[in-house]
Amino acid sequence: MTFSGRQTELTNWSKSANSECLLYKASDLTEISQALGAARTQRLSVIPHGAGHSYTDAALNTSGVVLDVTPMQRILSWDATRGIMQVEAGVTLQEMVQVAWKDGWWPYATPSTAEVTIGGCAAMNVNGKNAWKSGPFGAHILALEVMLASGEVCTLTPERDAQLFHAFVGSMGLLGIITSITVQLQRITSGYVSIRRRSAASLAEIFSLFAEEEQSSDFMEAWIDGFATGEQLGRGMATCATMDNSSKAAPAALPTVGTFERLAASLVSLAARPGRPALLPGAQMANRAIYRWGRWNHSRPGQVALFPFTFWPAAAFAGYQAMLPEGADTFQAFVPGQDAKEIFESVLRYSQQQGCMPIWCIVKQHQRDLSLLSYQVDGFSLELNYPRTHQTAQKLKQVLQHMIAMVIEGGGRFYLAKDHFLTQAQYRQSVGDEAMDTFLHLKQCYDPEMLLQSDLFRRIFQPSLR
Repeated sequence: MTFSGRQTELTNWSKSANSECLLYKASDLTEISQALGAARTQRLSVIPHGAGHSYTDAALNTSGVVLDVTPMQRILSWDATRGIMQVEAGVTLQEMVQVAWKDGWWPYATPSTAEVTIGGCAAMNVNGKNAWKSGPFGAHILALEVMLASGEVCTLTPERDAQLFHAFVGSMGLLGIITSITVQLQRITSGYVSIRRRSAASLAEIFSLFAEEEQSSDFMEAWIDGFATGEQLGRGMATCATMDNSSKAAPAALPTVGTFERLAASLVSLAARPGRPALLPGAQMANRAIYRWGRWNHSRPGQVALFPFTFWPAAAFAGYQAMLPEGADTFQAFVPGQDAKEIFESVLRYSQQQGCMPIWCIVKQHQRDLSLLSYQVDGFSLELNYPRTHQTAQKLKQVLQHMIAMVIEGGGRFYLAKDHFLTQAQYRQSVGDEAMDTFLHLKQCYDPEMLLQSDLFRRIFQPSLR
């Protein structure tokens, strides 16, 4: 077996450079094993790849092999009484929900898109709007079946294999290939959530609203206006939601991406392109309008279906990408609660002073989890999204690198699925020597040839091995 003829160019929308690699699609354990063996023989590194929703270089492997596991799409078992599902790594969150929904179950942790694979959810340990309450995706995994670099297949559980299990969750595919995942879901009695939106005139008010709502809410997230300055710095709107426990039955079927949805995405993409030259002034106007709407509408609670509340529609992503043809840079900092307000305000002020205006900003609350390379803290995260152009890319990189240093100095951490500017020294400082050294020790034990690599691995981890 050789990889000749499978060369392709993988692009990551939020990454400025393309990644030339060899792509191999694996549909079962045998093909994964064959791919690892061939890569070893040809002296090529390998990294698994799911649906490709990481923003950065976590699943890119320049001049190496990218192992696409999306053909592994079987739901292996479903216990509708206990809400336990075992799936292959290529099953998407949409497919998991489609099965569980009809029996009254829902995942504990969900990112903003339903198109992610469950293998990717485990490998990146994704989080959602309830991260402070339910933790990330990995907190609800009951077992992982993995193939090590040697070809050995083993099943890991958090009770029996605590160290290796918690190292695999959030390991970005660097310790082995996740082939199946057993997940505990949560019971829901209705397919709806009750929403409360409250405006806030400053970042301090955002945190006050979170403190008021955290005991009574199941979901919390705040949008903030990245253009607001002075006393209104961080103004925005907090959205809190509670699972509706009424007797209203959940719909028998969930939305699927059909002809209408694809047409809507295409139309939104076409409509968004003419607005590119006016992106920043348009975004500033939109932010102002959203804030004013929030002040007018804050006292009007509403009820919406759980699925559209949780996941952005395909048309929204299409429009976002159309408006930003050269991509975007995302900055997401996780900061302990007692320091979050001060650090977030400092970051926002510095960004604005440097002329870098974030067009979309989100604040969420989090809790520390047990994964070895946990990016979450008992506190809050601030996500800032910046449009990138050829003319502004270098300046924006310098600004974000300075902001990263500000956050790490304050005890903060970063999510590697959304960062591509962290250095090895900064990452070590943020997660600590013990976590970094333990991970590298496990890497040496289970992949001594360093067969499993990615562009992220070479940026963040490899200098420590020299």
